[in-house]
Amino acid sequence: MIIYYYVSGHGFGHISRTSVILKKLLERPEISKIHLVSTRIGFIDWHHPKLIKRELGLDVGVYQKDSLSIDIQKTKDALQIFERSKNSFLTSEALYCRQHQVDLIITDAGSFPIVLALEAELPSIFIGNFTWDFVYENYGKVDPYFFEISEILKAEYSFATEALFLPFTCPMPTFLESSTVGMVGRKPHLAKAEARELYGFSKDITYILISFGAYGLSGFEMRWDNLPKHIKLVASGVPGIDLSKVVTPIGGYYPDLVRASDYVLTKPGYGIMSEVFYAETPVIYTDRGDFSEYPFLVDVLQKKFPSSYITHHQISNCSFEDSISNIQMGLGSKKLLDIEPDGEDTIIKHILEYT
Repeated sequence: MIIYYYVSGHGFGHISRTSVILKKLLERPEISKIHLVSTRIGFIDWHHPKLIKRELGLDVGVYQKDSLSIDIQKTKDALQIFERSKNSFLTSEALYCRQHQVDLIITDAGSFPIVLALEAELPSIFIGNFTWDFVYENYGKVDPYFFEISEILKAEYSFATEALFLPFTCPMPTFLESSTVGMVGRKPHLAKAEARELYGFSKDITYILISFGAYGLSGFEMRWDNLPKHIKLVASGVPGIDLSKVVTPIGGYYPDLVRASDYVLTKPGYGIMSEVFYAETPVIYTDRGDFSEYPFLVDVLQKKFPSSYITHHQISNCSFEDSISNIQMGLGSKKLLDIEPDGEDTIIKHILEYT
């Protein structure tokens, strides 16, 4: 079977979970070729003879001003440009699918590849925990254009052959057929003690890993003098931060760094939440701007994950001790989300039904 696999370039949760699915899928003899299409193909830093990478964006996502605020106007402008380009993309990508004898189209989580599947007369599978119509509908309160585009995308999603819903599912449009699957994400290779030894973490220090995506801590004015001596912040590839003030591990596997850390400081997103789930590392979380997925992620954090909220002011002031104390007091009453941990296996079973 030959698969056309589209992955949204928004954030890193889409491509990081896809990397897990791809590795297992490529092991299957039923799979002869996978055409990975994304603006995030650089994340897949390994090669396989069955894997073809194409850098192409077929959804818009949302644009951000910084790590914590959405650029509504830029998002609207990009959506309007993409809508005008759809027919051209539809013609070129349908031809691509025919030329490469594609058998199945998978999308995480754009709607356009589903329309492409209709044009190319192919089955399609949606994978995700939210859809873009749900995200854009929220911005209709700012500009009615987003109500219009939301309705268009709802119609596009409805034509998927089936949908596979990941944990932390937001309200979804109507699909012809849908199933719920387990967690998919990158797992640590090391036990906690092994990971801490690898990174040289001391038993007497509390390590807080900063995980804020591509924009890092831009916009935060950190008062480093307030940071207690027994707490160290850990940063790996974090923009907008004074590297002389933090621990900066070199190399290694990021999920092992998540496991080695005592806490992860983050704005909630599927990618990092899946990694703290597997690493069993508590979360200190803050706001991430007006993004519709956020309250659903926070609801799960509050009910099921060892976690505590922190304000932007507290982050800038290096005031982490209240959050740490809140987590420690709640450890006995909370357990990590009780869900199936190998959702990629279920997804692959669904995919192979199309062989």
